[in-house]
Amino acid sequence: MSQLLEKQRVETEHLPRFFRNRTLDYTLLVVGALVAGFGAYAYLVPAGWFLAGQAEAWYLGSWIAGGVLLTAGFGLLGASVRDRSGHWTGEAVMSFVLGTLSVAGAVAAAVVLII
Repeated sequence: MSQLLEKQRVETEHLPRFFRNRTLDYTLLVVGALVAGFGAYAYLVPAGWFLAGQAEAWYLGSWIAGGVLLTAGFGLLGASVRDRSGHWTGEAVMSFVLGTLSVAGAVAAAVVLII
């Protein structure tokens, strides 16, 4: 009889919240964008410009380093967004997707550099 009178409870599991400062996330994103931007600068500008006549390892290496820094920054930012809200949000998923694209770009630049 006690089974009939017992009310069923539905609980949703929430991730634990870890509040931390996002300074590291944004710093990694800015530094990664600057490093990758230097690689784009060295690749696209004419050879007579400042720091433009470098070997291909300069711009490919900049894309690799920038991609790794952007991957770390987007990963930390996505984890921070997820932790603050307590569940997966569109912003957190988008941050992880951008991190995945960043590491894919870094791997592609590394393959081109090796070949």
